[in-house]
Amino acid sequence: MRVLVITQYFTPEITATAVRLHPLMVGLAARGHDVEVICEVPNHPRGIVEPGYRGHLVQRRALDGFDVSYVWVRAGLSKSARSRIASYGSYALMAAAVGSVRRRPDIVLASSPPLSVGAAAALVAARHRVPWVLDVRDIWPDVAVTLGELRDRRLIALTSRLERRLYRSATRIVTVTEPFRADIAARVADPSKVEVIPNGTTRAWLEAGAQEIDRAGAGLPEGRFVWAYAGNLGLSHGLEVAIEAARRLGPGFHLLIIGDGPRRQILEQDAARLAPETVAFRPAMEPHAVARVLRACDALLVIQRADLPKVVSSKLFDCCALGRPVISAAEGEMQRLVSEAGAALTVPAGDPGALAAAVERLRDDRSLGARLVRGGRDFAAAYLREDHAVRLARLLESTAGG
Repeated sequence: MRVLVITQYFTPEITATAVRLHPLMVGLAARGHDVEVICEVPNHPRGIVEPGYRGHLVQRRALDGFDVSYVWVRAGLSKSARSRIASYGSYALMAAAVGSVRRRPDIVLASSPPLSVGAAAALVAARHRVPWVLDVRDIWPDVAVTLGELRDRRLIALTSRLERRLYRSATRIVTVTEPFRADIAARVADPSKVEVIPNGTTRAWLEAGAQEIDRAGAGLPEGRFVWAYAGNLGLSHGLEVAIEAARRLGPGFHLLIIGDGPRRQILEQDAARLAPETVAFRPAMEPHAVARVLRACDALLVIQRADLPKVVSSKLFDCCALGRPVISAAEGEMQRLVSEAGAALTVPAGDPGALAAAVERLRDDRSLGARLVRGGRDFAAAYLREDHAVRLARLLESTAGG
């Protein structure tokens, strides 16, 4: 089976999209399928195209058993609504053009957001007269409106109509959480076409969680309780709460933040007002490098804004796999999952006092940390992306065959 995958973000960009899709593509290729991914030239989140990818409309490269076509996109440092629309629109046009002239696939898979990816996939599928599957990682435009990225009423109405049309057009829909599934199912004529294939971790992360802890090699300060966050520094996480919790904790604690994103400069300005060594920042790292550093920390933070109760952070599963106590600062579905599994210490979203108290509790109660490590590792092992790749492959095979 030939699978054409349309996603704006992909490896080597270090994003939740790439973390979700790359292992799934490896799994599809391992089953003997011919897989091609069409994505933008890597520039996210900084808006600067990476060296080696500049000066070409399309570059095709082999990667882990499948092909990736990197297409030109309108990239820029600005994160305004206009610049985002230019980026989304330019990618959709390029992906639709390249996908339309590629050898006929048996099925098209699109991963959204942005919704423009789904529009490109629908056009390519219609061009080749094949079915297509929509992978929904976030409900748009709802999440964009919540985060304040989308304010124009006419644009909101337009994207809402596009969302409904894409849901109707897609042969099957895959999403990442049960609340998302219920939300989408209520908007389509046939709810049975919506299926959950959640985010998860990989065996590589579980293996990293079994390695010896190398605190010196990770460059962490001695004599302090180090708690860490790694991921996108964006609007959806509310990391200002973590900065305030770090201020309340004071001496003896060290918050490490790893990653890049639109909120980094503001977070650094907030942290600069605190005592030295209270908070430290490092740039985004390759997965194996960040796993080694996080494995050496005393506790790991997964944080989500209170107004995103249907979202389960993709980094939750990797953090639980690493064999370190996890603090989950969120509401809704993510808290339900970790509470039922005993996989993390939960605190309300947006409450720096509760977060600081949780960090102190983990420092003082090592037996609690040990219980969370066991629960977290078991929880992560139940959400392996290698298993999810098999589920996705079967769904695509049955859809293409039907």
